[in-house]
Amino acid sequence: MPFKKGTESTLLNWVNTFPLDSKVESLAELSDGYVFSKMLEDFDPRYAVDAENHTSPSKWLAKKKSLEAVYKSLVRFIQNHCAAYIETALRDPVDFNAIAEHDDEQQTVKLLKIFLMAATRNADPKEYVDRIVRLDQEDQGRIAAICAEQEIPTDMQRESNFEDASLPPKSTKDLDLAAEAAYAKLSADHEALTKRYADFLTRFERLEDSHEQLLSHSKEADRELEALRSSNNDSKANFISRLQAQVQEQNDLIATQEQQMETDRAIKERDQKELASLRPAAAKLLECEDKLKELKNDVATLTKKANMVDHFKGKLEQQKSIEKENESLRWRIDVLEENQKAFDKVHEENQRHVVTATEYEKRFVSYENDVLQLSNQRRNLEEELRNQYDEVARLQSRQQHDERFIESLQEQIRTNTAGPPPSPGSPRARQGALSLEQELEQSEDSVPNYSLENSRLKAEIQILKSTGAGTANATLRAELEEAERIRKRLEENLRDLTEKHAIGQMQLNAMISSSSGEKNEAVMSTRKLYLEANQELTSTKSRLVELQAELSSRDRELLAARTDLAVIDQEEINALEDLKATNQIITTSFKNDLQMLQNKHRALATDHEQQKTQLIDALLTKDRLVKDLASLREAGTSANGDDAYQKAQAKAIIEEEQARKVLQEQVKTQDTIIQDLQRRLKKAEESGPDAQKAENEAKIKNLIRENALISTAWYDLTSRLQSNHVVLQRRQDAPRSWLNKQRQMVNATPRR
Repeated sequence: MPFKKGTESTLLNWVNTFPLDSKVESLAELSDGYVFSKMLEDFDPRYAVDAENHTSPSKWLAKKKSLEAVYKSLVRFIQNHCAAYIETALRDPVDFNAIAEHDDEQQTVKLLKIFLMAATRNADPKEYVDRIVRLDQEDQGRIAAICAEQEIPTDMQRESNFEDASLPPKSTKDLDLAAEAAYAKLSADHEALTKRYADFLTRFERLEDSHEQLLSHSKEADRELEALRSSNNDSKANFISRLQAQVQEQNDLIATQEQQMETDRAIKERDQKELASLRPAAAKLLECEDKLKELKNDVATLTKKANMVDHFKGKLEQQKSIEKENESLRWRIDVLEENQKAFDKVHEENQRHVVTATEYEKRFVSYENDVLQLSNQRRNLEEELRNQYDEVARLQSRQQHDERFIESLQEQIRTNTAGPPPSPGSPRARQGALSLEQELEQSEDSVPNYSLENSRLKAEIQILKSTGAGTANATLRAELEEAERIRKRLEENLRDLTEKHAIGQMQLNAMISSSSGEKNEAVMSTRKLYLEANQELTSTKSRLVELQAELSSRDRELLAARTDLAVIDQEEINALEDLKATNQIITTSFKNDLQMLQNKHRALATDHEQQKTQLIDALLTKDRLVKDLASLREAGTSANGDDAYQKAQAKAIIEEEQARKVLQEQVKTQDTIIQDLQRRLKKAEESGPDAQKAENEAKIKNLIRENALISTAWYDLTSRLQSNHVVLQRRQDAPRSWLNKQRQMVNATPRR
């Protein structure tokens, strides 16, 4: 940072305020570090540095060591007395080489500013402020400006955590980030100085060599001088002048060699920089050479391959027939690949349709179950509503009958009150204050009322008629729902068959349009794949049904086991309630399984009947076609198209036979499934809710009996203990041992 001459003079005046041995006249006198050591001693004697103890073969190295020791001690002083300004002191490090070797005034002023900051920012700056006040106004203003430049911004102020371990009154603190930054800067300076030190050592060695040479020359000159001392004075003077001229020439030669050495060093550094800059280019050149070699090898390989290609082209031109065959084969391969792609596409579409059909079947099954549950609930609710209506009608008819009977009785009472009054002693007079119910009871007790009985019987007959009509209606509704379910099932089967027929027709058309030579093979393979897919789908469905049934049975067993486990630690009433709830859940599960099996049985029965009908129709069609074929064969074979027609008829018969076999297999599969479902239905009915309920009731009875026995035994034991306790309390001379008790029982005497 540039500085003015006024700042230099001001700082020198401030330095002279310290107790020094002599007055400082220029900044060059501060390069040895002695004055700085005196200033530190004035700050605090513990931080004083003996600058004269640093010895070195070179004068400027001794100065540098002294300045470094003074700077380290000054940094310690700042860290322990004004730690907030340690970053300011370390922000711009001082170049001690420039001060020691070249008496750099700028670096010296920088070090003096750090001393000024340490003097004015320490714990007790009063003495140093008084010294500054004794200076003139101009110097005070410049010092104030320097202090203002060194002021720390508020956002950068913080406490330091560093303390020096060598000072007893202060506790040590850790170096902060500024010290780390200064350390990094010093490390960089150290590396640079190490390099310069190596250069200086080289120069020093060269100078030592030249010095030895000069010493040898000096010794020779001394010998010559001693030899010529005996000569006369005139010749000695000439010889001395000649030797002085030689010495001057040697000195000039040394200066020239040193200058040449500096020039060579600069050239060497420049050459090293050029070498460093040319090394990446050399590496790139090597890479380019390697790539060039690789490209040459590739070119040679490609040339060989091109020659081989030319050779093969010549052979191919010679073998045009093979090329034509290859082209035809390629065309056939392309056609076959297209056919294979079309077949794969059709197969994938078939798989997707199968998956879609499976999903739709699952959804339809769930929808059927939901509809069945809703229909059952609706049927139950309608039945309950019908019963309520019947009950209301019966009660209304009875109410009307009672009202008519009450009116008739009231009419009789009015007619009786209109006649002669009864005598006071008659029972009619004594009972004149009876109520209507008492009169009815008396009338019923005394004489039976046949009209009332007849009206009641008529009402019951009417109720029975309405109930019978309701039962008949319910039966008709159930039959109607069953017919509706069968109709829906048939519609779904018809829709599925229509979709399958359309898909099969599309596949057949695609196969027929692809290639005529491979049509029959593709059709047979497609049909085989279709049959295999249907069989796999059927087996998967049956396996899924078995797994679902097994899962439901396992769930019931698990629920029963959990209930038994929970009942062990519970009380009697809670255990019975849990058992009842579990039995109800299991019963509901059995009912649901039974209902699902019944629905499946009905659906399979419907499909079975439909397939039987289709089989019968197919057999009839086959017989009709056989008869038509026989009649056509008998008619004659003179026409040209008879063979084709016979082939078509034979093909139709074969297809019908295959369809019949497929239908027979489907019928067998359906019969097997129906038998399995019947077996499972029978098993479910055997282990149905009634049997489960009976078993649960037996378990409940056993538990109740066991609890009763436990309660009775506990009551008996408690009674015995209480009686024994009372007896022992009454008799103090009761025997203690078993033998004494037996003796007392044998020799027992009545108590007085």
